[in-house]
Amino acid sequence: MRKVIFVLMIVVSLVLLFAFACKSPAENPSAKHQVNMENFVFVPESLSIGVGDTIVWINKDAVSHTTTSGDTGVSNGVWDSGVMAPGDSFKHVFPMTGNFHYYCSLHFSMGMTGRIIVR
Repeated sequence: MRKVIFVLMIVVSLVLLFAFACKSPAENPSAKHQVNMENFVFVPESLSIGVGDTIVWINKDAVSHTTTSGDTGVSNGVWDSGVMAPGDSFKHVFPMTGNFHYYCSLHFSMGMTGRIIVR
């Protein structure tokens, strides 16, 4: 009898573990975050998000900008918005954890850089 109860407890535990591990996307909705380009800076300059979240960059400046992934002005090819005119937007989904540095290819020399931390 004790052996049957023990086996049942293990089965119930495994079922619960599987149920929590396989949550549907509706139960874990991805968030959207906004980064503005204004006065030759990204606002916020650094942002922490979750896996699967989306960043939307919006150019609220009077001049064109880009959002280009990479560090020290060298693209790493993860994303590149191309030149964004005032009022344009660009979005990117982050499917994995990591630290993602980015910059404006037109104004990198002015310090227009940012970072996304995906946890």
